[in-house]
Amino acid sequence: MKRVVLLAAALAAAPIVAQTPAVPDAATLAAARDMMAVTDIQAQLRAMGPRMAEASSQQMRQAFAGQKIPEGLQNQIAAATQSFVGSMDSMFTPQLVDQMATIYARHFTAEELKRLTALLRDPAMVKFRAEMPNTMSEILPLIMTAMVPRQQQFQAQIKQIMTDWIKQHPEDKAKLSSPAAH
Repeated sequence: MKRVVLLAAALAAAPIVAQTPAVPDAATLAAARDMMAVTDIQAQLRAMGPRMAEASSQQMRQAFAGQKIPEGLQNQIAAATQSFVGSMDSMFTPQLVDQMATIYARHFTAEELKRLTALLRDPAMVKFRAEMPNTMSEILPLIMTAMVPRQQQFQAQIKQIMTDWIKQHPEDKAKLSSPAAH
């Protein structure tokens, strides 16, 4: 899961630059597909889902005095979280997994992918992936707590940028999905 979180952060922060051929050769793509099968992202997310939900719930509790979320709100959040976690597995269609394999195939050689697959099959790595839901359930709250000041500062900065932009470009206010928010 850590890889998925880091991958998501990297994709959000970095420009997309094509560094490799758009269509990898068959051997490299086969090696990438084998690596994807070994990583079994679906099982990792399935195992992490409940722990991610608990980490989110813990963060939500911190927003309330005495860490007590009103019961009705807690029930709504729990239902939404269960629905979201339950839907995660269905997003990993064979097509999506193949698209992900194609990306790896564009960035690694067939030999590198075979080596990565061998490493992923190593007993220490198998244990690492099996323990990932447990370790991440302890690590995520630390990360979330550490991010709060920066996240709040970033949100305030973005809100100010938007406010200033709309002041300087009032014609753009109508383009906002919620113009009253600014």
